[in-house]
This record gives sequence, structure tokens and C-alpha cells, in this order.
Amino acid sequence: MLALAGVVCFWVAIVVAAALEPGYEQRRDYVSTLAAHGAAHAGLAIFGIVAVAAAMVLTALLVRQVSRTAALAIALAGVGFVVVAFTRLECANGAAACGLGGRFEISGSAEIGHWTATTVSTVLVIAGIALTGLALIRNGRKGAGGVTLAAALVTAGAFLATGGDMPGIRERFGIAVATGWLAAVALVTLVRARERG
Repeated sequence: MLALAGVVCFWVAIVVAAALEPGYEQRRDYVSTLAAHGAAHAGLAIFGIVAVAAAMVLTALLVRQVSRTAALAIALAGVGFVVVAFTRLECANGAAACGLGGRFEISGSAEIGHWTATTVSTVLVIAGIALTGLALIRNGRKGAGGVTLAAALVTAGAFLATGGDMPGIRERFGIAVATGWLAAVALVTLVRARERG
């Protein structure tokens, strides 16, 4: 249940922070710039990113019974996203269009740390989802495994396609699929626990 709460907190925090940020557009702008130095409500975005990181760690505990390797990848991704939350970018003019059109360059240690943590953590969460899908298929749960593998592929595709003038929409689509999968794992676990109890 706490993993599901972490996902909900992330989306509420990001949607509210984006709505309050002057000039910010969900379709155009990156999520992590909402937590940048210069963003109007960076604390709210930091809270949201940490909440989804906690959801990943909690989901890893649920996935552990299916695949320890997958659980480790997801837990490490959660730790990585805490690093993402606190290695804040410099967006002196606010989060709107930061990172687009040369508004910042990856040159300082914070920027390098942020993008490295973001990339590594994203790869880890996708790998964790894929490994869970493969383990489910090996255990004879082909439907759940197939859906899980599809979630990993769609998430990877969305992040690989991020770029251009409107990267925000693609980034958010990938995040929506990955966090939807986290929420689904939490819900399935909750339903099964109630059925047993």
C-alpha cells in the first residue's frame, strides 16, 4: 500500500508543481527541472521524486519473491532517484524550457551527477521490470510476464524517443508506464493478501 501511495504522491506533486511554475509546459519541459535551483516550488518536486524513489524500494521488496536480481535492480533505481532529487540542476530563469535550446549545459558536477543518476536509475528500473517479466514467464505466469515485458519495452522506447522540441510528453509517457507498473504490483499484492486473509 505504501508503494502505491508513493506513486500517487509523485504524480500529485509533479502536476501541482508544474501548474504553479511560471511558463512551464508539461508537453515541453522535463520533470526534473521542477526540482532545480530557480524553480518556484522545487521542494514539492523534490518530495515527489523522493516519494517515487521510496515506491521503487518498496516494490523491490514485493518483487523479491519473483526475482532477487530484478528486486535489486529496482531497489538500486530507487536509491538512484533519491540522488536525482538532490543533485539539482541550475535553472536561474525557472524550470520552464530549462534544458532546451541551450538554457543550461552539462558542465558542473551537479549537472553531471544529475544526468548520470537519471540515466543509470532509468536503465535499472527498466531492467528490473524486464527481469520480473522474464521470471514470471519462467514460473508459468505467461500473461503477467508478457504484460510486464511490454511495460519494460514501452518505457524504454519512450525514454529513447525523448528529445526534440517537446520531450516532456515522451518523458511523462515513459514515467507513466513505469509508475503504473509499480502501482499494479502494489495493487496485485494487496488484492492477494486480502484474498488470503
